[in-house]
Amino acid sequence: MPSRIGDNARHVDQVVAKAVTGGDAPTVVARAVIAAATARKPRLRSTAGPFARRISLLRRMVPARVFDQQIRKFNKLVG
Repeated sequence: MPSRIGDNARHVDQVVAKAVTGGDAPTVVARAVIAAATARKPRLRSTAGPFARRISLLRRMVPARVFDQQIRKFNKLVG
């Protein structure tokens, strides 16, 4: 089982790294922020562009522990 978790972690790491290199433009994020801030009934959470959608989908597909570890590793956080 640990090897499967390790394989998942490596795959998540590769997907996140690839997605970040082709991340969304700042204007895409800015438009999403403005839309959320001015919405009459804003959503609790929303995504801004294709990169955010991929990360959101990935978060639902892999175990929470693996996803959190990869996010911490990618952002060079302790833990």
